[in-house]
Amino acid sequence: MTGINCKVDLGHEADDDFQIFFIFASMKKTTWLISPDKIQLYPFRVYRPISIAVGLVFIAIWSYMLKSSPVLGQGGGVVGGYTIIILFSVLLFAVGNTFILFDANRKRVYCKLAGFLTIQSLAFDDIAVIQPVTGTSIVYRIFTKKDRHGKGHTISSYYSGWKDKDLAPFQQEVLPAIDKMVFGSPDLRQAPTYVPITDFMFFTEKDGGYVMKMRKVSLIIVMLLFLAWWLYALLTPGYADNQTGAKRILATWFPFCMAVLLAFSVFNVFFFDVQKRTISQSLLGGLIKRTYKMDDFIRFRIVRKTTNMVYSGTEIRMEMAIPNSTKIRFISLRQFNSTKQIERFLQETEEILGIRRQ
Repeated sequence: MTGINCKVDLGHEADDDFQIFFIFASMKKTTWLISPDKIQLYPFRVYRPISIAVGLVFIAIWSYMLKSSPVLGQGGGVVGGYTIIILFSVLLFAVGNTFILFDANRKRVYCKLAGFLTIQSLAFDDIAVIQPVTGTSIVYRIFTKKDRHGKGHTISSYYSGWKDKDLAPFQQEVLPAIDKMVFGSPDLRQAPTYVPITDFMFFTEKDGGYVMKMRKVSLIIVMLLFLAWWLYALLTPGYADNQTGAKRILATWFPFCMAVLLAFSVFNVFFFDVQKRTISQSLLGGLIKRTYKMDDFIRFRIVRKTTNMVYSGTEIRMEMAIPNSTKIRFISLRQFNSTKQIERFLQETEEILGIRRQ
């Protein structure tokens, strides 16, 4: 919605658990009501049929369990079981009736559970951008100025892809209306004032360019631990003798492989040469060197990762064009465990690349 040269990608993160229920095709798409001073979005309607289906299934299961094992019904168990099922189903149905309200008079956006209970509220002035997040599907989210590259706040249903027939109406009717209400008419918006960055947090000036700082202490510690494990496995007689051949090899050489992978990260150096307009990447203390042209830069790719559905970091990649080819390459720049410093890192990198945001 605003001019930012990056793309958000969920990477390995599953979009959200409820997307698997999109078999309810008629309920999966976002519906909306647009008036001059209010915009209401209903992105979670798929929960309505889910709540009914889940309630009926669990009532049937609980009834069968009571019939098979009467002891479960002792001490108020019958009523308690049905009560839990009903409450859970009601909660799902309430989520299905939740809507997102953009209020032009109050200049705020609200998330109203069940259509009346405000559970989130955000001022228009705190909104940085509204943009799509891609992964196994596409969803639009609000990102705040305080956490520009966090998970964001969902305002649309999940769409299967850019060619999803339900996505085009949302893009053509809803997004322009939200953009005008939140950010004002494009003709009246003030162009951002360019303020050059002189104090860099993530780069050190050197030899007419900039070297990207790396946090290596923790990586070195983990690498040394894996090396110690490998040496112990290699030098200890009888280590893993009770394992099969494949498991013995894995137990002995897995830590070595991990140490090598970490070594690539520990000795990974990026040098941005502003005079030659090149980006040099040095791996393993200079044994492997790669050079890219700054002019081949397309945009940043921001990949949010999870492990077992738990957030495990955000990776910043540079999407680069390959000369004389229609293909592109990705350069992994940096991994962040917290998203709040990502915007500053992007601003500094853009400053070095000579990019001015519109």
